[in-house]
Amino acid sequence: MEQPRLRPTFDVHVERPPDDTMRAIRDVLESAPRSRRCKSKGRCAELYLDDEKRKLWTPYLSVQAEDEPDGSTRLHARFAPYPEVWTFFMFAYGVGWFAVLFGGAFGYAQWASGEPAWGLWGVAVGGVAVLGLHIVSALGQRLGAGAMHELKSRLDVLLEHVDARRS
Repeated sequence: MEQPRLRPTFDVHVERPPDDTMRAIRDVLESAPRSRRCKSKGRCAELYLDDEKRKLWTPYLSVQAEDEPDGSTRLHARFAPYPEVWTFFMFAYGVGWFAVLFGGAFGYAQWASGEPAWGLWGVAVGGVAVLGLHIVSALGQRLGAGAMHELKSRLDVLLEHVDARRS
């Protein structure tokens, strides 16, 4: 069983230059009837699900075009939660680790000076918070797996249209 990652990624190889690839992607997106679910600027594109399908755990797909030595393109794609969810997650994660570190330092200072080391409760509370966030992350990825497959399929269809425009 694969371990869940905070932001799963994958790469796709395209046999054309990056700027040409992104221009073709933008052309396909502009001609598609549902282009509101996608954005593209420069060498980046983002694919979203419809608003009615969006849940708290629903990811979006960010794609960046990078140069390959042979002149082709490597599309680096990353699934990520929406920015407001990711910001809250990282804030909560930071608070949890701060509680672990500050509680450990403060508790050790209390213990070393012969006082009751109640500051060590910060280690326990922060550790439980960080562990809880990892569990929530894994659960969110399981709940969002269908959305991830749908976004990956949309990228594959988009790239098929880009290849068809090349010929």
